[in-house]
Amino acid sequence: MTRPEKPGRIRTSIIGFLAMIGFVLLLGTVGLAQRTVQSGRGMEGFRELRWGTSIEQSSKIYQDLHFEKYVISGSKEEPWKVYVRKVEHGEIENVTFDSIEYWFRGDHFYQIRAELHSRFGPRTMVTRAENAFAKMNGKLRNRYGDPSDHKVDYVTEFIVVVREATWIVDHSAITIKYEGVGRTNEDLFTLTMQEKAKR
Repeated sequence: MTRPEKPGRIRTSIIGFLAMIGFVLLLGTVGLAQRTVQSGRGMEGFRELRWGTSIEQSSKIYQDLHFEKYVISGSKEEPWKVYVRKVEHGEIENVTFDSIEYWFRGDHFYQIRAELHSRFGPRTMVTRAENAFAKMNGKLRNRYGDPSDHKVDYVTEFIVVVREATWIVDHSAITIKYEGVGRTNEDLFTLTMQEKAKR
């Protein structure tokens, strides 16, 4: 003869079961939110700056932003205005860069350029720049698939390898470039994020 279960135990079991369902639903919602943030991060600009933000507005967002130099790209075009931050957080996608520049075309924020320099020494198998390129290439491929443009060039004399890959994502173009060790025993990894050119 089986004993009837006490009403308190049944109530506890039901509450535990409902709490477990709620927890599973909460985890699913948090995971979806993280994937959404991750896939959309930086595609309308870089960090707090959206593409097209004016220099004045950018200086209000980053109060440590200051003018660094002009870069001339063509005789008929207005020179680029390049700004840097005095207190820059140099890490992007777990890669620490030596410098990050904010480029403005006219009065509008158009691109960032981040650089990492490293040297080839007697015990160096893979330089920091080469490792950063491989790491970033893997992350971007996992997130966005194969690049829309990819090339490898070999410069003669000292066989300098130049690798470059570009992804077009939403309104942005992301380009990574590795320039191998040359005469100076230095190499360079560059990350450029810019507003995609309008047709």
